[in-house]
Amino acid sequence: MATSSRVMRFNFLSIAALASFAATASAQGNSCPEASRFGNVQVSPSTLSPGETFTVTADLTCAIQLGNTPTFLDYYISATATHTVSGPILIARRTYDNSTSPPIDKFTAVLPHWFYFADATYSLLMDNSFARAGPTGESVITTGGILTPINITGF
Repeated sequence: MATSSRVMRFNFLSIAALASFAATASAQGNSCPEASRFGNVQVSPSTLSPGETFTVTADLTCAIQLGNTPTFLDYYISATATHTVSGPILIARRTYDNSTSPPIDKFTAVLPHWFYFADATYSLLMDNSFARAGPTGESVITTGGILTPINITGF
């Protein structure tokens, strides 16, 4: 009788451990990498010439899961080069609708005619401005951003 009681306890503990492991593995499968804390953004097509239309798709699933639900989303063309390049070019400023399911912000834009340079590296920058409670509980808007590379030609 003592043997069967130990077997039943072992089986129950094994099942409980297995269920715990499965729940942990499932939660880890749904976790978001730190790099996605402000969202993920894609540009299509990613090679553009001034005056061309392109589509921006921002997946905000991880931003929301990590507590960075956007209030505003600003999109810029950003550049780095060995010479002076003007600051980022604003492409769109959007108020985020948090009732969107799935949490996606998608729109089309036109690449502005501007001063682009052959030796510059370009990216689309998405700034996610989101509310956070400060030390007194007062809500403050703070910002984090993510870059995705693009190629600008034909200038």
